[in-house]
Parts: sequence; C-alpha cells; structure tokens
Amino acid sequence: MDVVQHALLFVLQWQNLAALAGGTLCGILVGVLPGLGPSAGMALALPLVIKWHPATALIFLGALYKCSNYGGSITAILVNTPGDASNAATLLDGYPMCQQGRGGVALGLSATSAMVGGTIGMICLIVAAPPLAEFALKFGPAEYFLTALLALSIIAAVVQGATIKGLISAGLGLLLSTVGFDVITGQLRYTFDWAPLEDGIPLIQALVGLFAVTQAFVLAQSNESISRIARLSGGFWEGVLTYFRHPAAIVRASTIGLLVGVLPAVGQSSAGLLAWAEAKRSSRHPEKFGHGSTEGVLASETATNACMPGDLVCTIALGIPGSLGAAIFLGVMIIFGVAPGPLVFTEKADIIYALFVALVLTSFLLFVIGMLFARRLAVITLLPNEVIVPMILVVSLLGSFAIRNEMADVLISLAFGALGYVMLKGGFTPIPLLLGLVLGEMVETNYHRALMISGGSYTIFYDSIISKVLIALTVLSLAGPYLGPFWKTLTQGEK
Repeated sequence: MDVVQHALLFVLQWQNLAALAGGTLCGILVGVLPGLGPSAGMALALPLVIKWHPATALIFLGALYKCSNYGGSITAILVNTPGDASNAATLLDGYPMCQQGRGGVALGLSATSAMVGGTIGMICLIVAAPPLAEFALKFGPAEYFLTALLALSIIAAVVQGATIKGLISAGLGLLLSTVGFDVITGQLRYTFDWAPLEDGIPLIQALVGLFAVTQAFVLAQSNESISRIARLSGGFWEGVLTYFRHPAAIVRASTIGLLVGVLPAVGQSSAGLLAWAEAKRSSRHPEKFGHGSTEGVLASETATNACMPGDLVCTIALGIPGSLGAAIFLGVMIIFGVAPGPLVFTEKADIIYALFVALVLTSFLLFVIGMLFARRLAVITLLPNEVIVPMILVVSLLGSFAIRNEMADVLISLAFGALGYVMLKGGFTPIPLLLGLVLGEMVETNYHRALMISGGSYTIFYDSIISKVLIALTVLSLAGPYLGPFWKTLTQGEK
C-alpha cells in the first residue's frame, strides 16, 4: 500500500497529469481513425517522449494504448466502422442502435464500459498478476490451437444465427490467413508473385475494407441518414443508467476480457466477440442481439476494456506480449530501462505502480470525455449519407495508405470492401472472416508446433484437462444452435 500511495502522489504531479490527459486524447484520436490502432499510435508517439522521465513516458503511452479502444468504439457505433479489430463486436449492436436514433445511449454505454471494465481489469492486474501469469504458462501449443478453434466456433455459431454461413465465413478467413510465407517451411503461398502479399494479407487494410469501405457502399445506396428516424432519442445518461442495470453481465464480460487478455496472441477482438456471444447465450431476449441490444454493446465493450490490463499481465510479469499493441509496449518498456519479468514488481515498483494508478485514472477520464462529447458526436448520425460516404472513404483509405505508404494497401482495402459488400448481399457477416484472419496464424503455428512436440501424434490435442474442456466447449458451441430449438420443442411437447 505504501508503494501504491507513493505512486498516486507521483501521478498527481502536474507533468504526469498532463501526460495522462495528452495520452488519453491522442489514444481517442488514434482509435477514431480507421487503420491506425494503438500499435501505430505508440510507434508515432515514441520519438516525442523518448527524453521524458521513464514513468511519465510510460503513463503517456499506456494511456494512448488503453484509450484507442474507446476511440475505435465511437466510429464502430456511429458509422459501422471499427477503428481497430478489437471493436468488431461493438458494431453488431452499436450501429443498429444508431439507426434507431439511440446513438447517444450507445456512446453512454461505451464510455461507462471503458470506465468500469478498465477499472476492474486494472484492479485485478494489481492484485492478481502473478497467479494469472502462472495460469497462462499452463497453455501449450495444443491448448492455444484449441482456444482459437473455440473462439471461431462460438462466433460462427451465434453472430448471424446461421451456423453454416458463419462457419463458411470463418473458414474463408482462415484460408486468407495462409497467404504469404508458410510459418514452418518459409515457402511463399498464394501471392501470385505480388510483393505486397509476401508478408500475408495486412490485417488493418483488410479491416478497413471489410467494414469502412463496405459501409460506404451500403450507405451510398440510400439518400437518407444513418438514423432511420431522422432524430435522436435517449442520451448519454440513459446509457449510463442502463449499464448498471446488468451487474451479472458486467462481471461476466469483465472476467472473459481479463482471462482472454492473459492468453498471448488471442487479443481484444476475440475477447469482445466471446463476451458478446456469451451475453447472447445467457440473455432472456437473445433475439434482440444484432438488432440494437444494449446488453450486446455492454458485453463487448466491457470485455475489450478489461482485456487490455489482462494483456499487460504476461507482458510485464513474463515478457510475453499478448497482442501486437502489447508487443510495442514491451519494446517501449525495454527502451526506458524497465526490463519485464517477475522482479520488475520489486526492482521498478515505483514506475510499474505509477503506470497502474495512471491507467485507473484514465478510465474515469474517458468517462468524463464521453459525457462531454457524446451528444455532439451522435449528431453525425443525422447527417445525410452524401456527406458521410465521402468522409468515410477518404479517412479510411488514407489510414490504409499511411501504414506503409503503398498504393497497394488501398487496392487491398477496396478489394476487401467489395468482398464485404458481396458477403452482406449473400446473407453472410464479415465478423467471422475477420476473426479467422486474426487467429489464422495462431491456429496454423500452434497446430504444427503441437505435432512437432508430440512427434506427429494427435493425442497431444486431448491429453490435458484444459484441452478436454476446450474440446467439449467447442462441440457445445457448434451444437448449441441446433440443441436449443430441439430442447424448446421437447419441453413444450411435455407441457
């Protein structure tokens, strides 16, 4: 407690509060711009803070890392364009709420989720970092492979309500993830001798195409506005009050986010989608999910905000980054002389706990910013589509181009935009495809590693208790959409 007290006094110094506020605002801006994301934001900001005090610099970059998720939720809700893959689940219900004129309510839910989910995640990180890191070490290649399959099966089964179409979409994502160098042999695959694809299909450019460009195509077909009732109903405080009416859902989503964050390479996108799927499964009104359910926004945003502290568990305690953003943050820590590992909590306790306290305060600052600007941001949904469409295309394609400064990335985004549009017209959702792209390398790499460890024996995939549980959950997730109606028919027949 003495260390925490000293950390709080340090953070409350004016230069550290300024760094916290600056990182928060930069993070929101980075999140709002499709294609940038926290990793690019931290990389761009690093030269600006390189000569700062290590704790102050980490506070700035940590706030930027954390707040980019909230910034991405704003565009996911308002224009159906996630700022990052971690916001993919939010648009499932956030955007339909905007179409109903309830954009302010959705933004209120998002801001409250950022505050509560982030605070719960940081408290758990402070208290339980060593045990959580020890739990993560129990996962080997076989367990990671099965975890990725479980995530894909759950999302494919519940996102659209059509399991076969969901599995096809997820399978297409896995197929596209094999483009580029083979992770084991190093051979090039499916690149058609086009150099921009040698490192694989770039995730951010694909995300921009699947959501931003596709959404621009959809909006271009209508001369109306995003809000179909052409007005706003409800507001920020309605979203706040609605959030706290679901305490069980809050605890459930926070737990999922924290546990998923602890597992390296699974990431925030999986956390939000898994929490959304679990909220739908346990809801009394699952038919509302995907059509503007407040529980859907609550679950996805709470989980993704709780996931980031979980992400930092392995990064700080073991030096194992849980995502690309965490990997960048790991490099930043090393640059500033904070070597990750179990001893960091004693040798650099002042810096680490100052970072933790700052991230807790950041959660509350996000809420204040949301309270001040939610109503103004919601007005975007009232603008005519002929104004919104060019803005979406210009901002998203510029973001796609800026990552590598290559026109090829713009072409990739446009190609994925066309693919997303065709999928929507065919009744498919691009969410499982995106998750397949995100988890594809994890699936393939850990599959091969597990077989190499076992000498080619497939028993490794069901040897451990964790593997058996994951297999059982995967089977249940795929069978659930069929067992549910059967059970309902059976019980009604008995009555």
